Amino acid sequence: MKKFLTIFVCFSILTLCVFPQESLQDNEVFAEEKYEAEKTKTEIIVPKDQHLIDTLGNAKIGASVKIEYSPMYDEVRIYYECMYVTYDRGEAMNSVMACLEDFQKEHQYYSYRYLKEDRERFFKDSKGKRKAQYSSYVKFSR
Repeated sequence: MKKFLTIFVCFSILTLCVFPQESLQDNEVFAEEKYEAEKTKTEIIVPKDQHLIDTLGNAKIGASVKIEYSPMYDEVRIYYECMYVTYDRGEAMNSVMACLEDFQKEHQYYSYRYLKEDRERFFKDSKGKRKAQYSSYVKFSR
């Protein structure tokens, strides 16, 4: 019986040594890595109110606005995309500016400035349809 108890105690100690519990320092390092990963993550936001109205006051069909937000740098890349045939630079600019103002109020920013000139791009999508994309690169400040 003593041999069995001795073997059992040795096996238990060996098991505890092989599978140690995490130390407090490991948890702090893991928390820092998790914070760094969250901080540098880019959020993709599709605004609820996309302000897609054409010059006649009708809702624009087939157009969309997408925002890529980097919280660490307070930077936003915003994209307006629609069919090439219905594309109008003025409508795109107005929709983007309205979405930026909504974003500014929602995230409690004071102002924003453009980091680069607005860019237009014309391309064919995977279905072969011609599309136009208007994009802005903006930095917000609190």
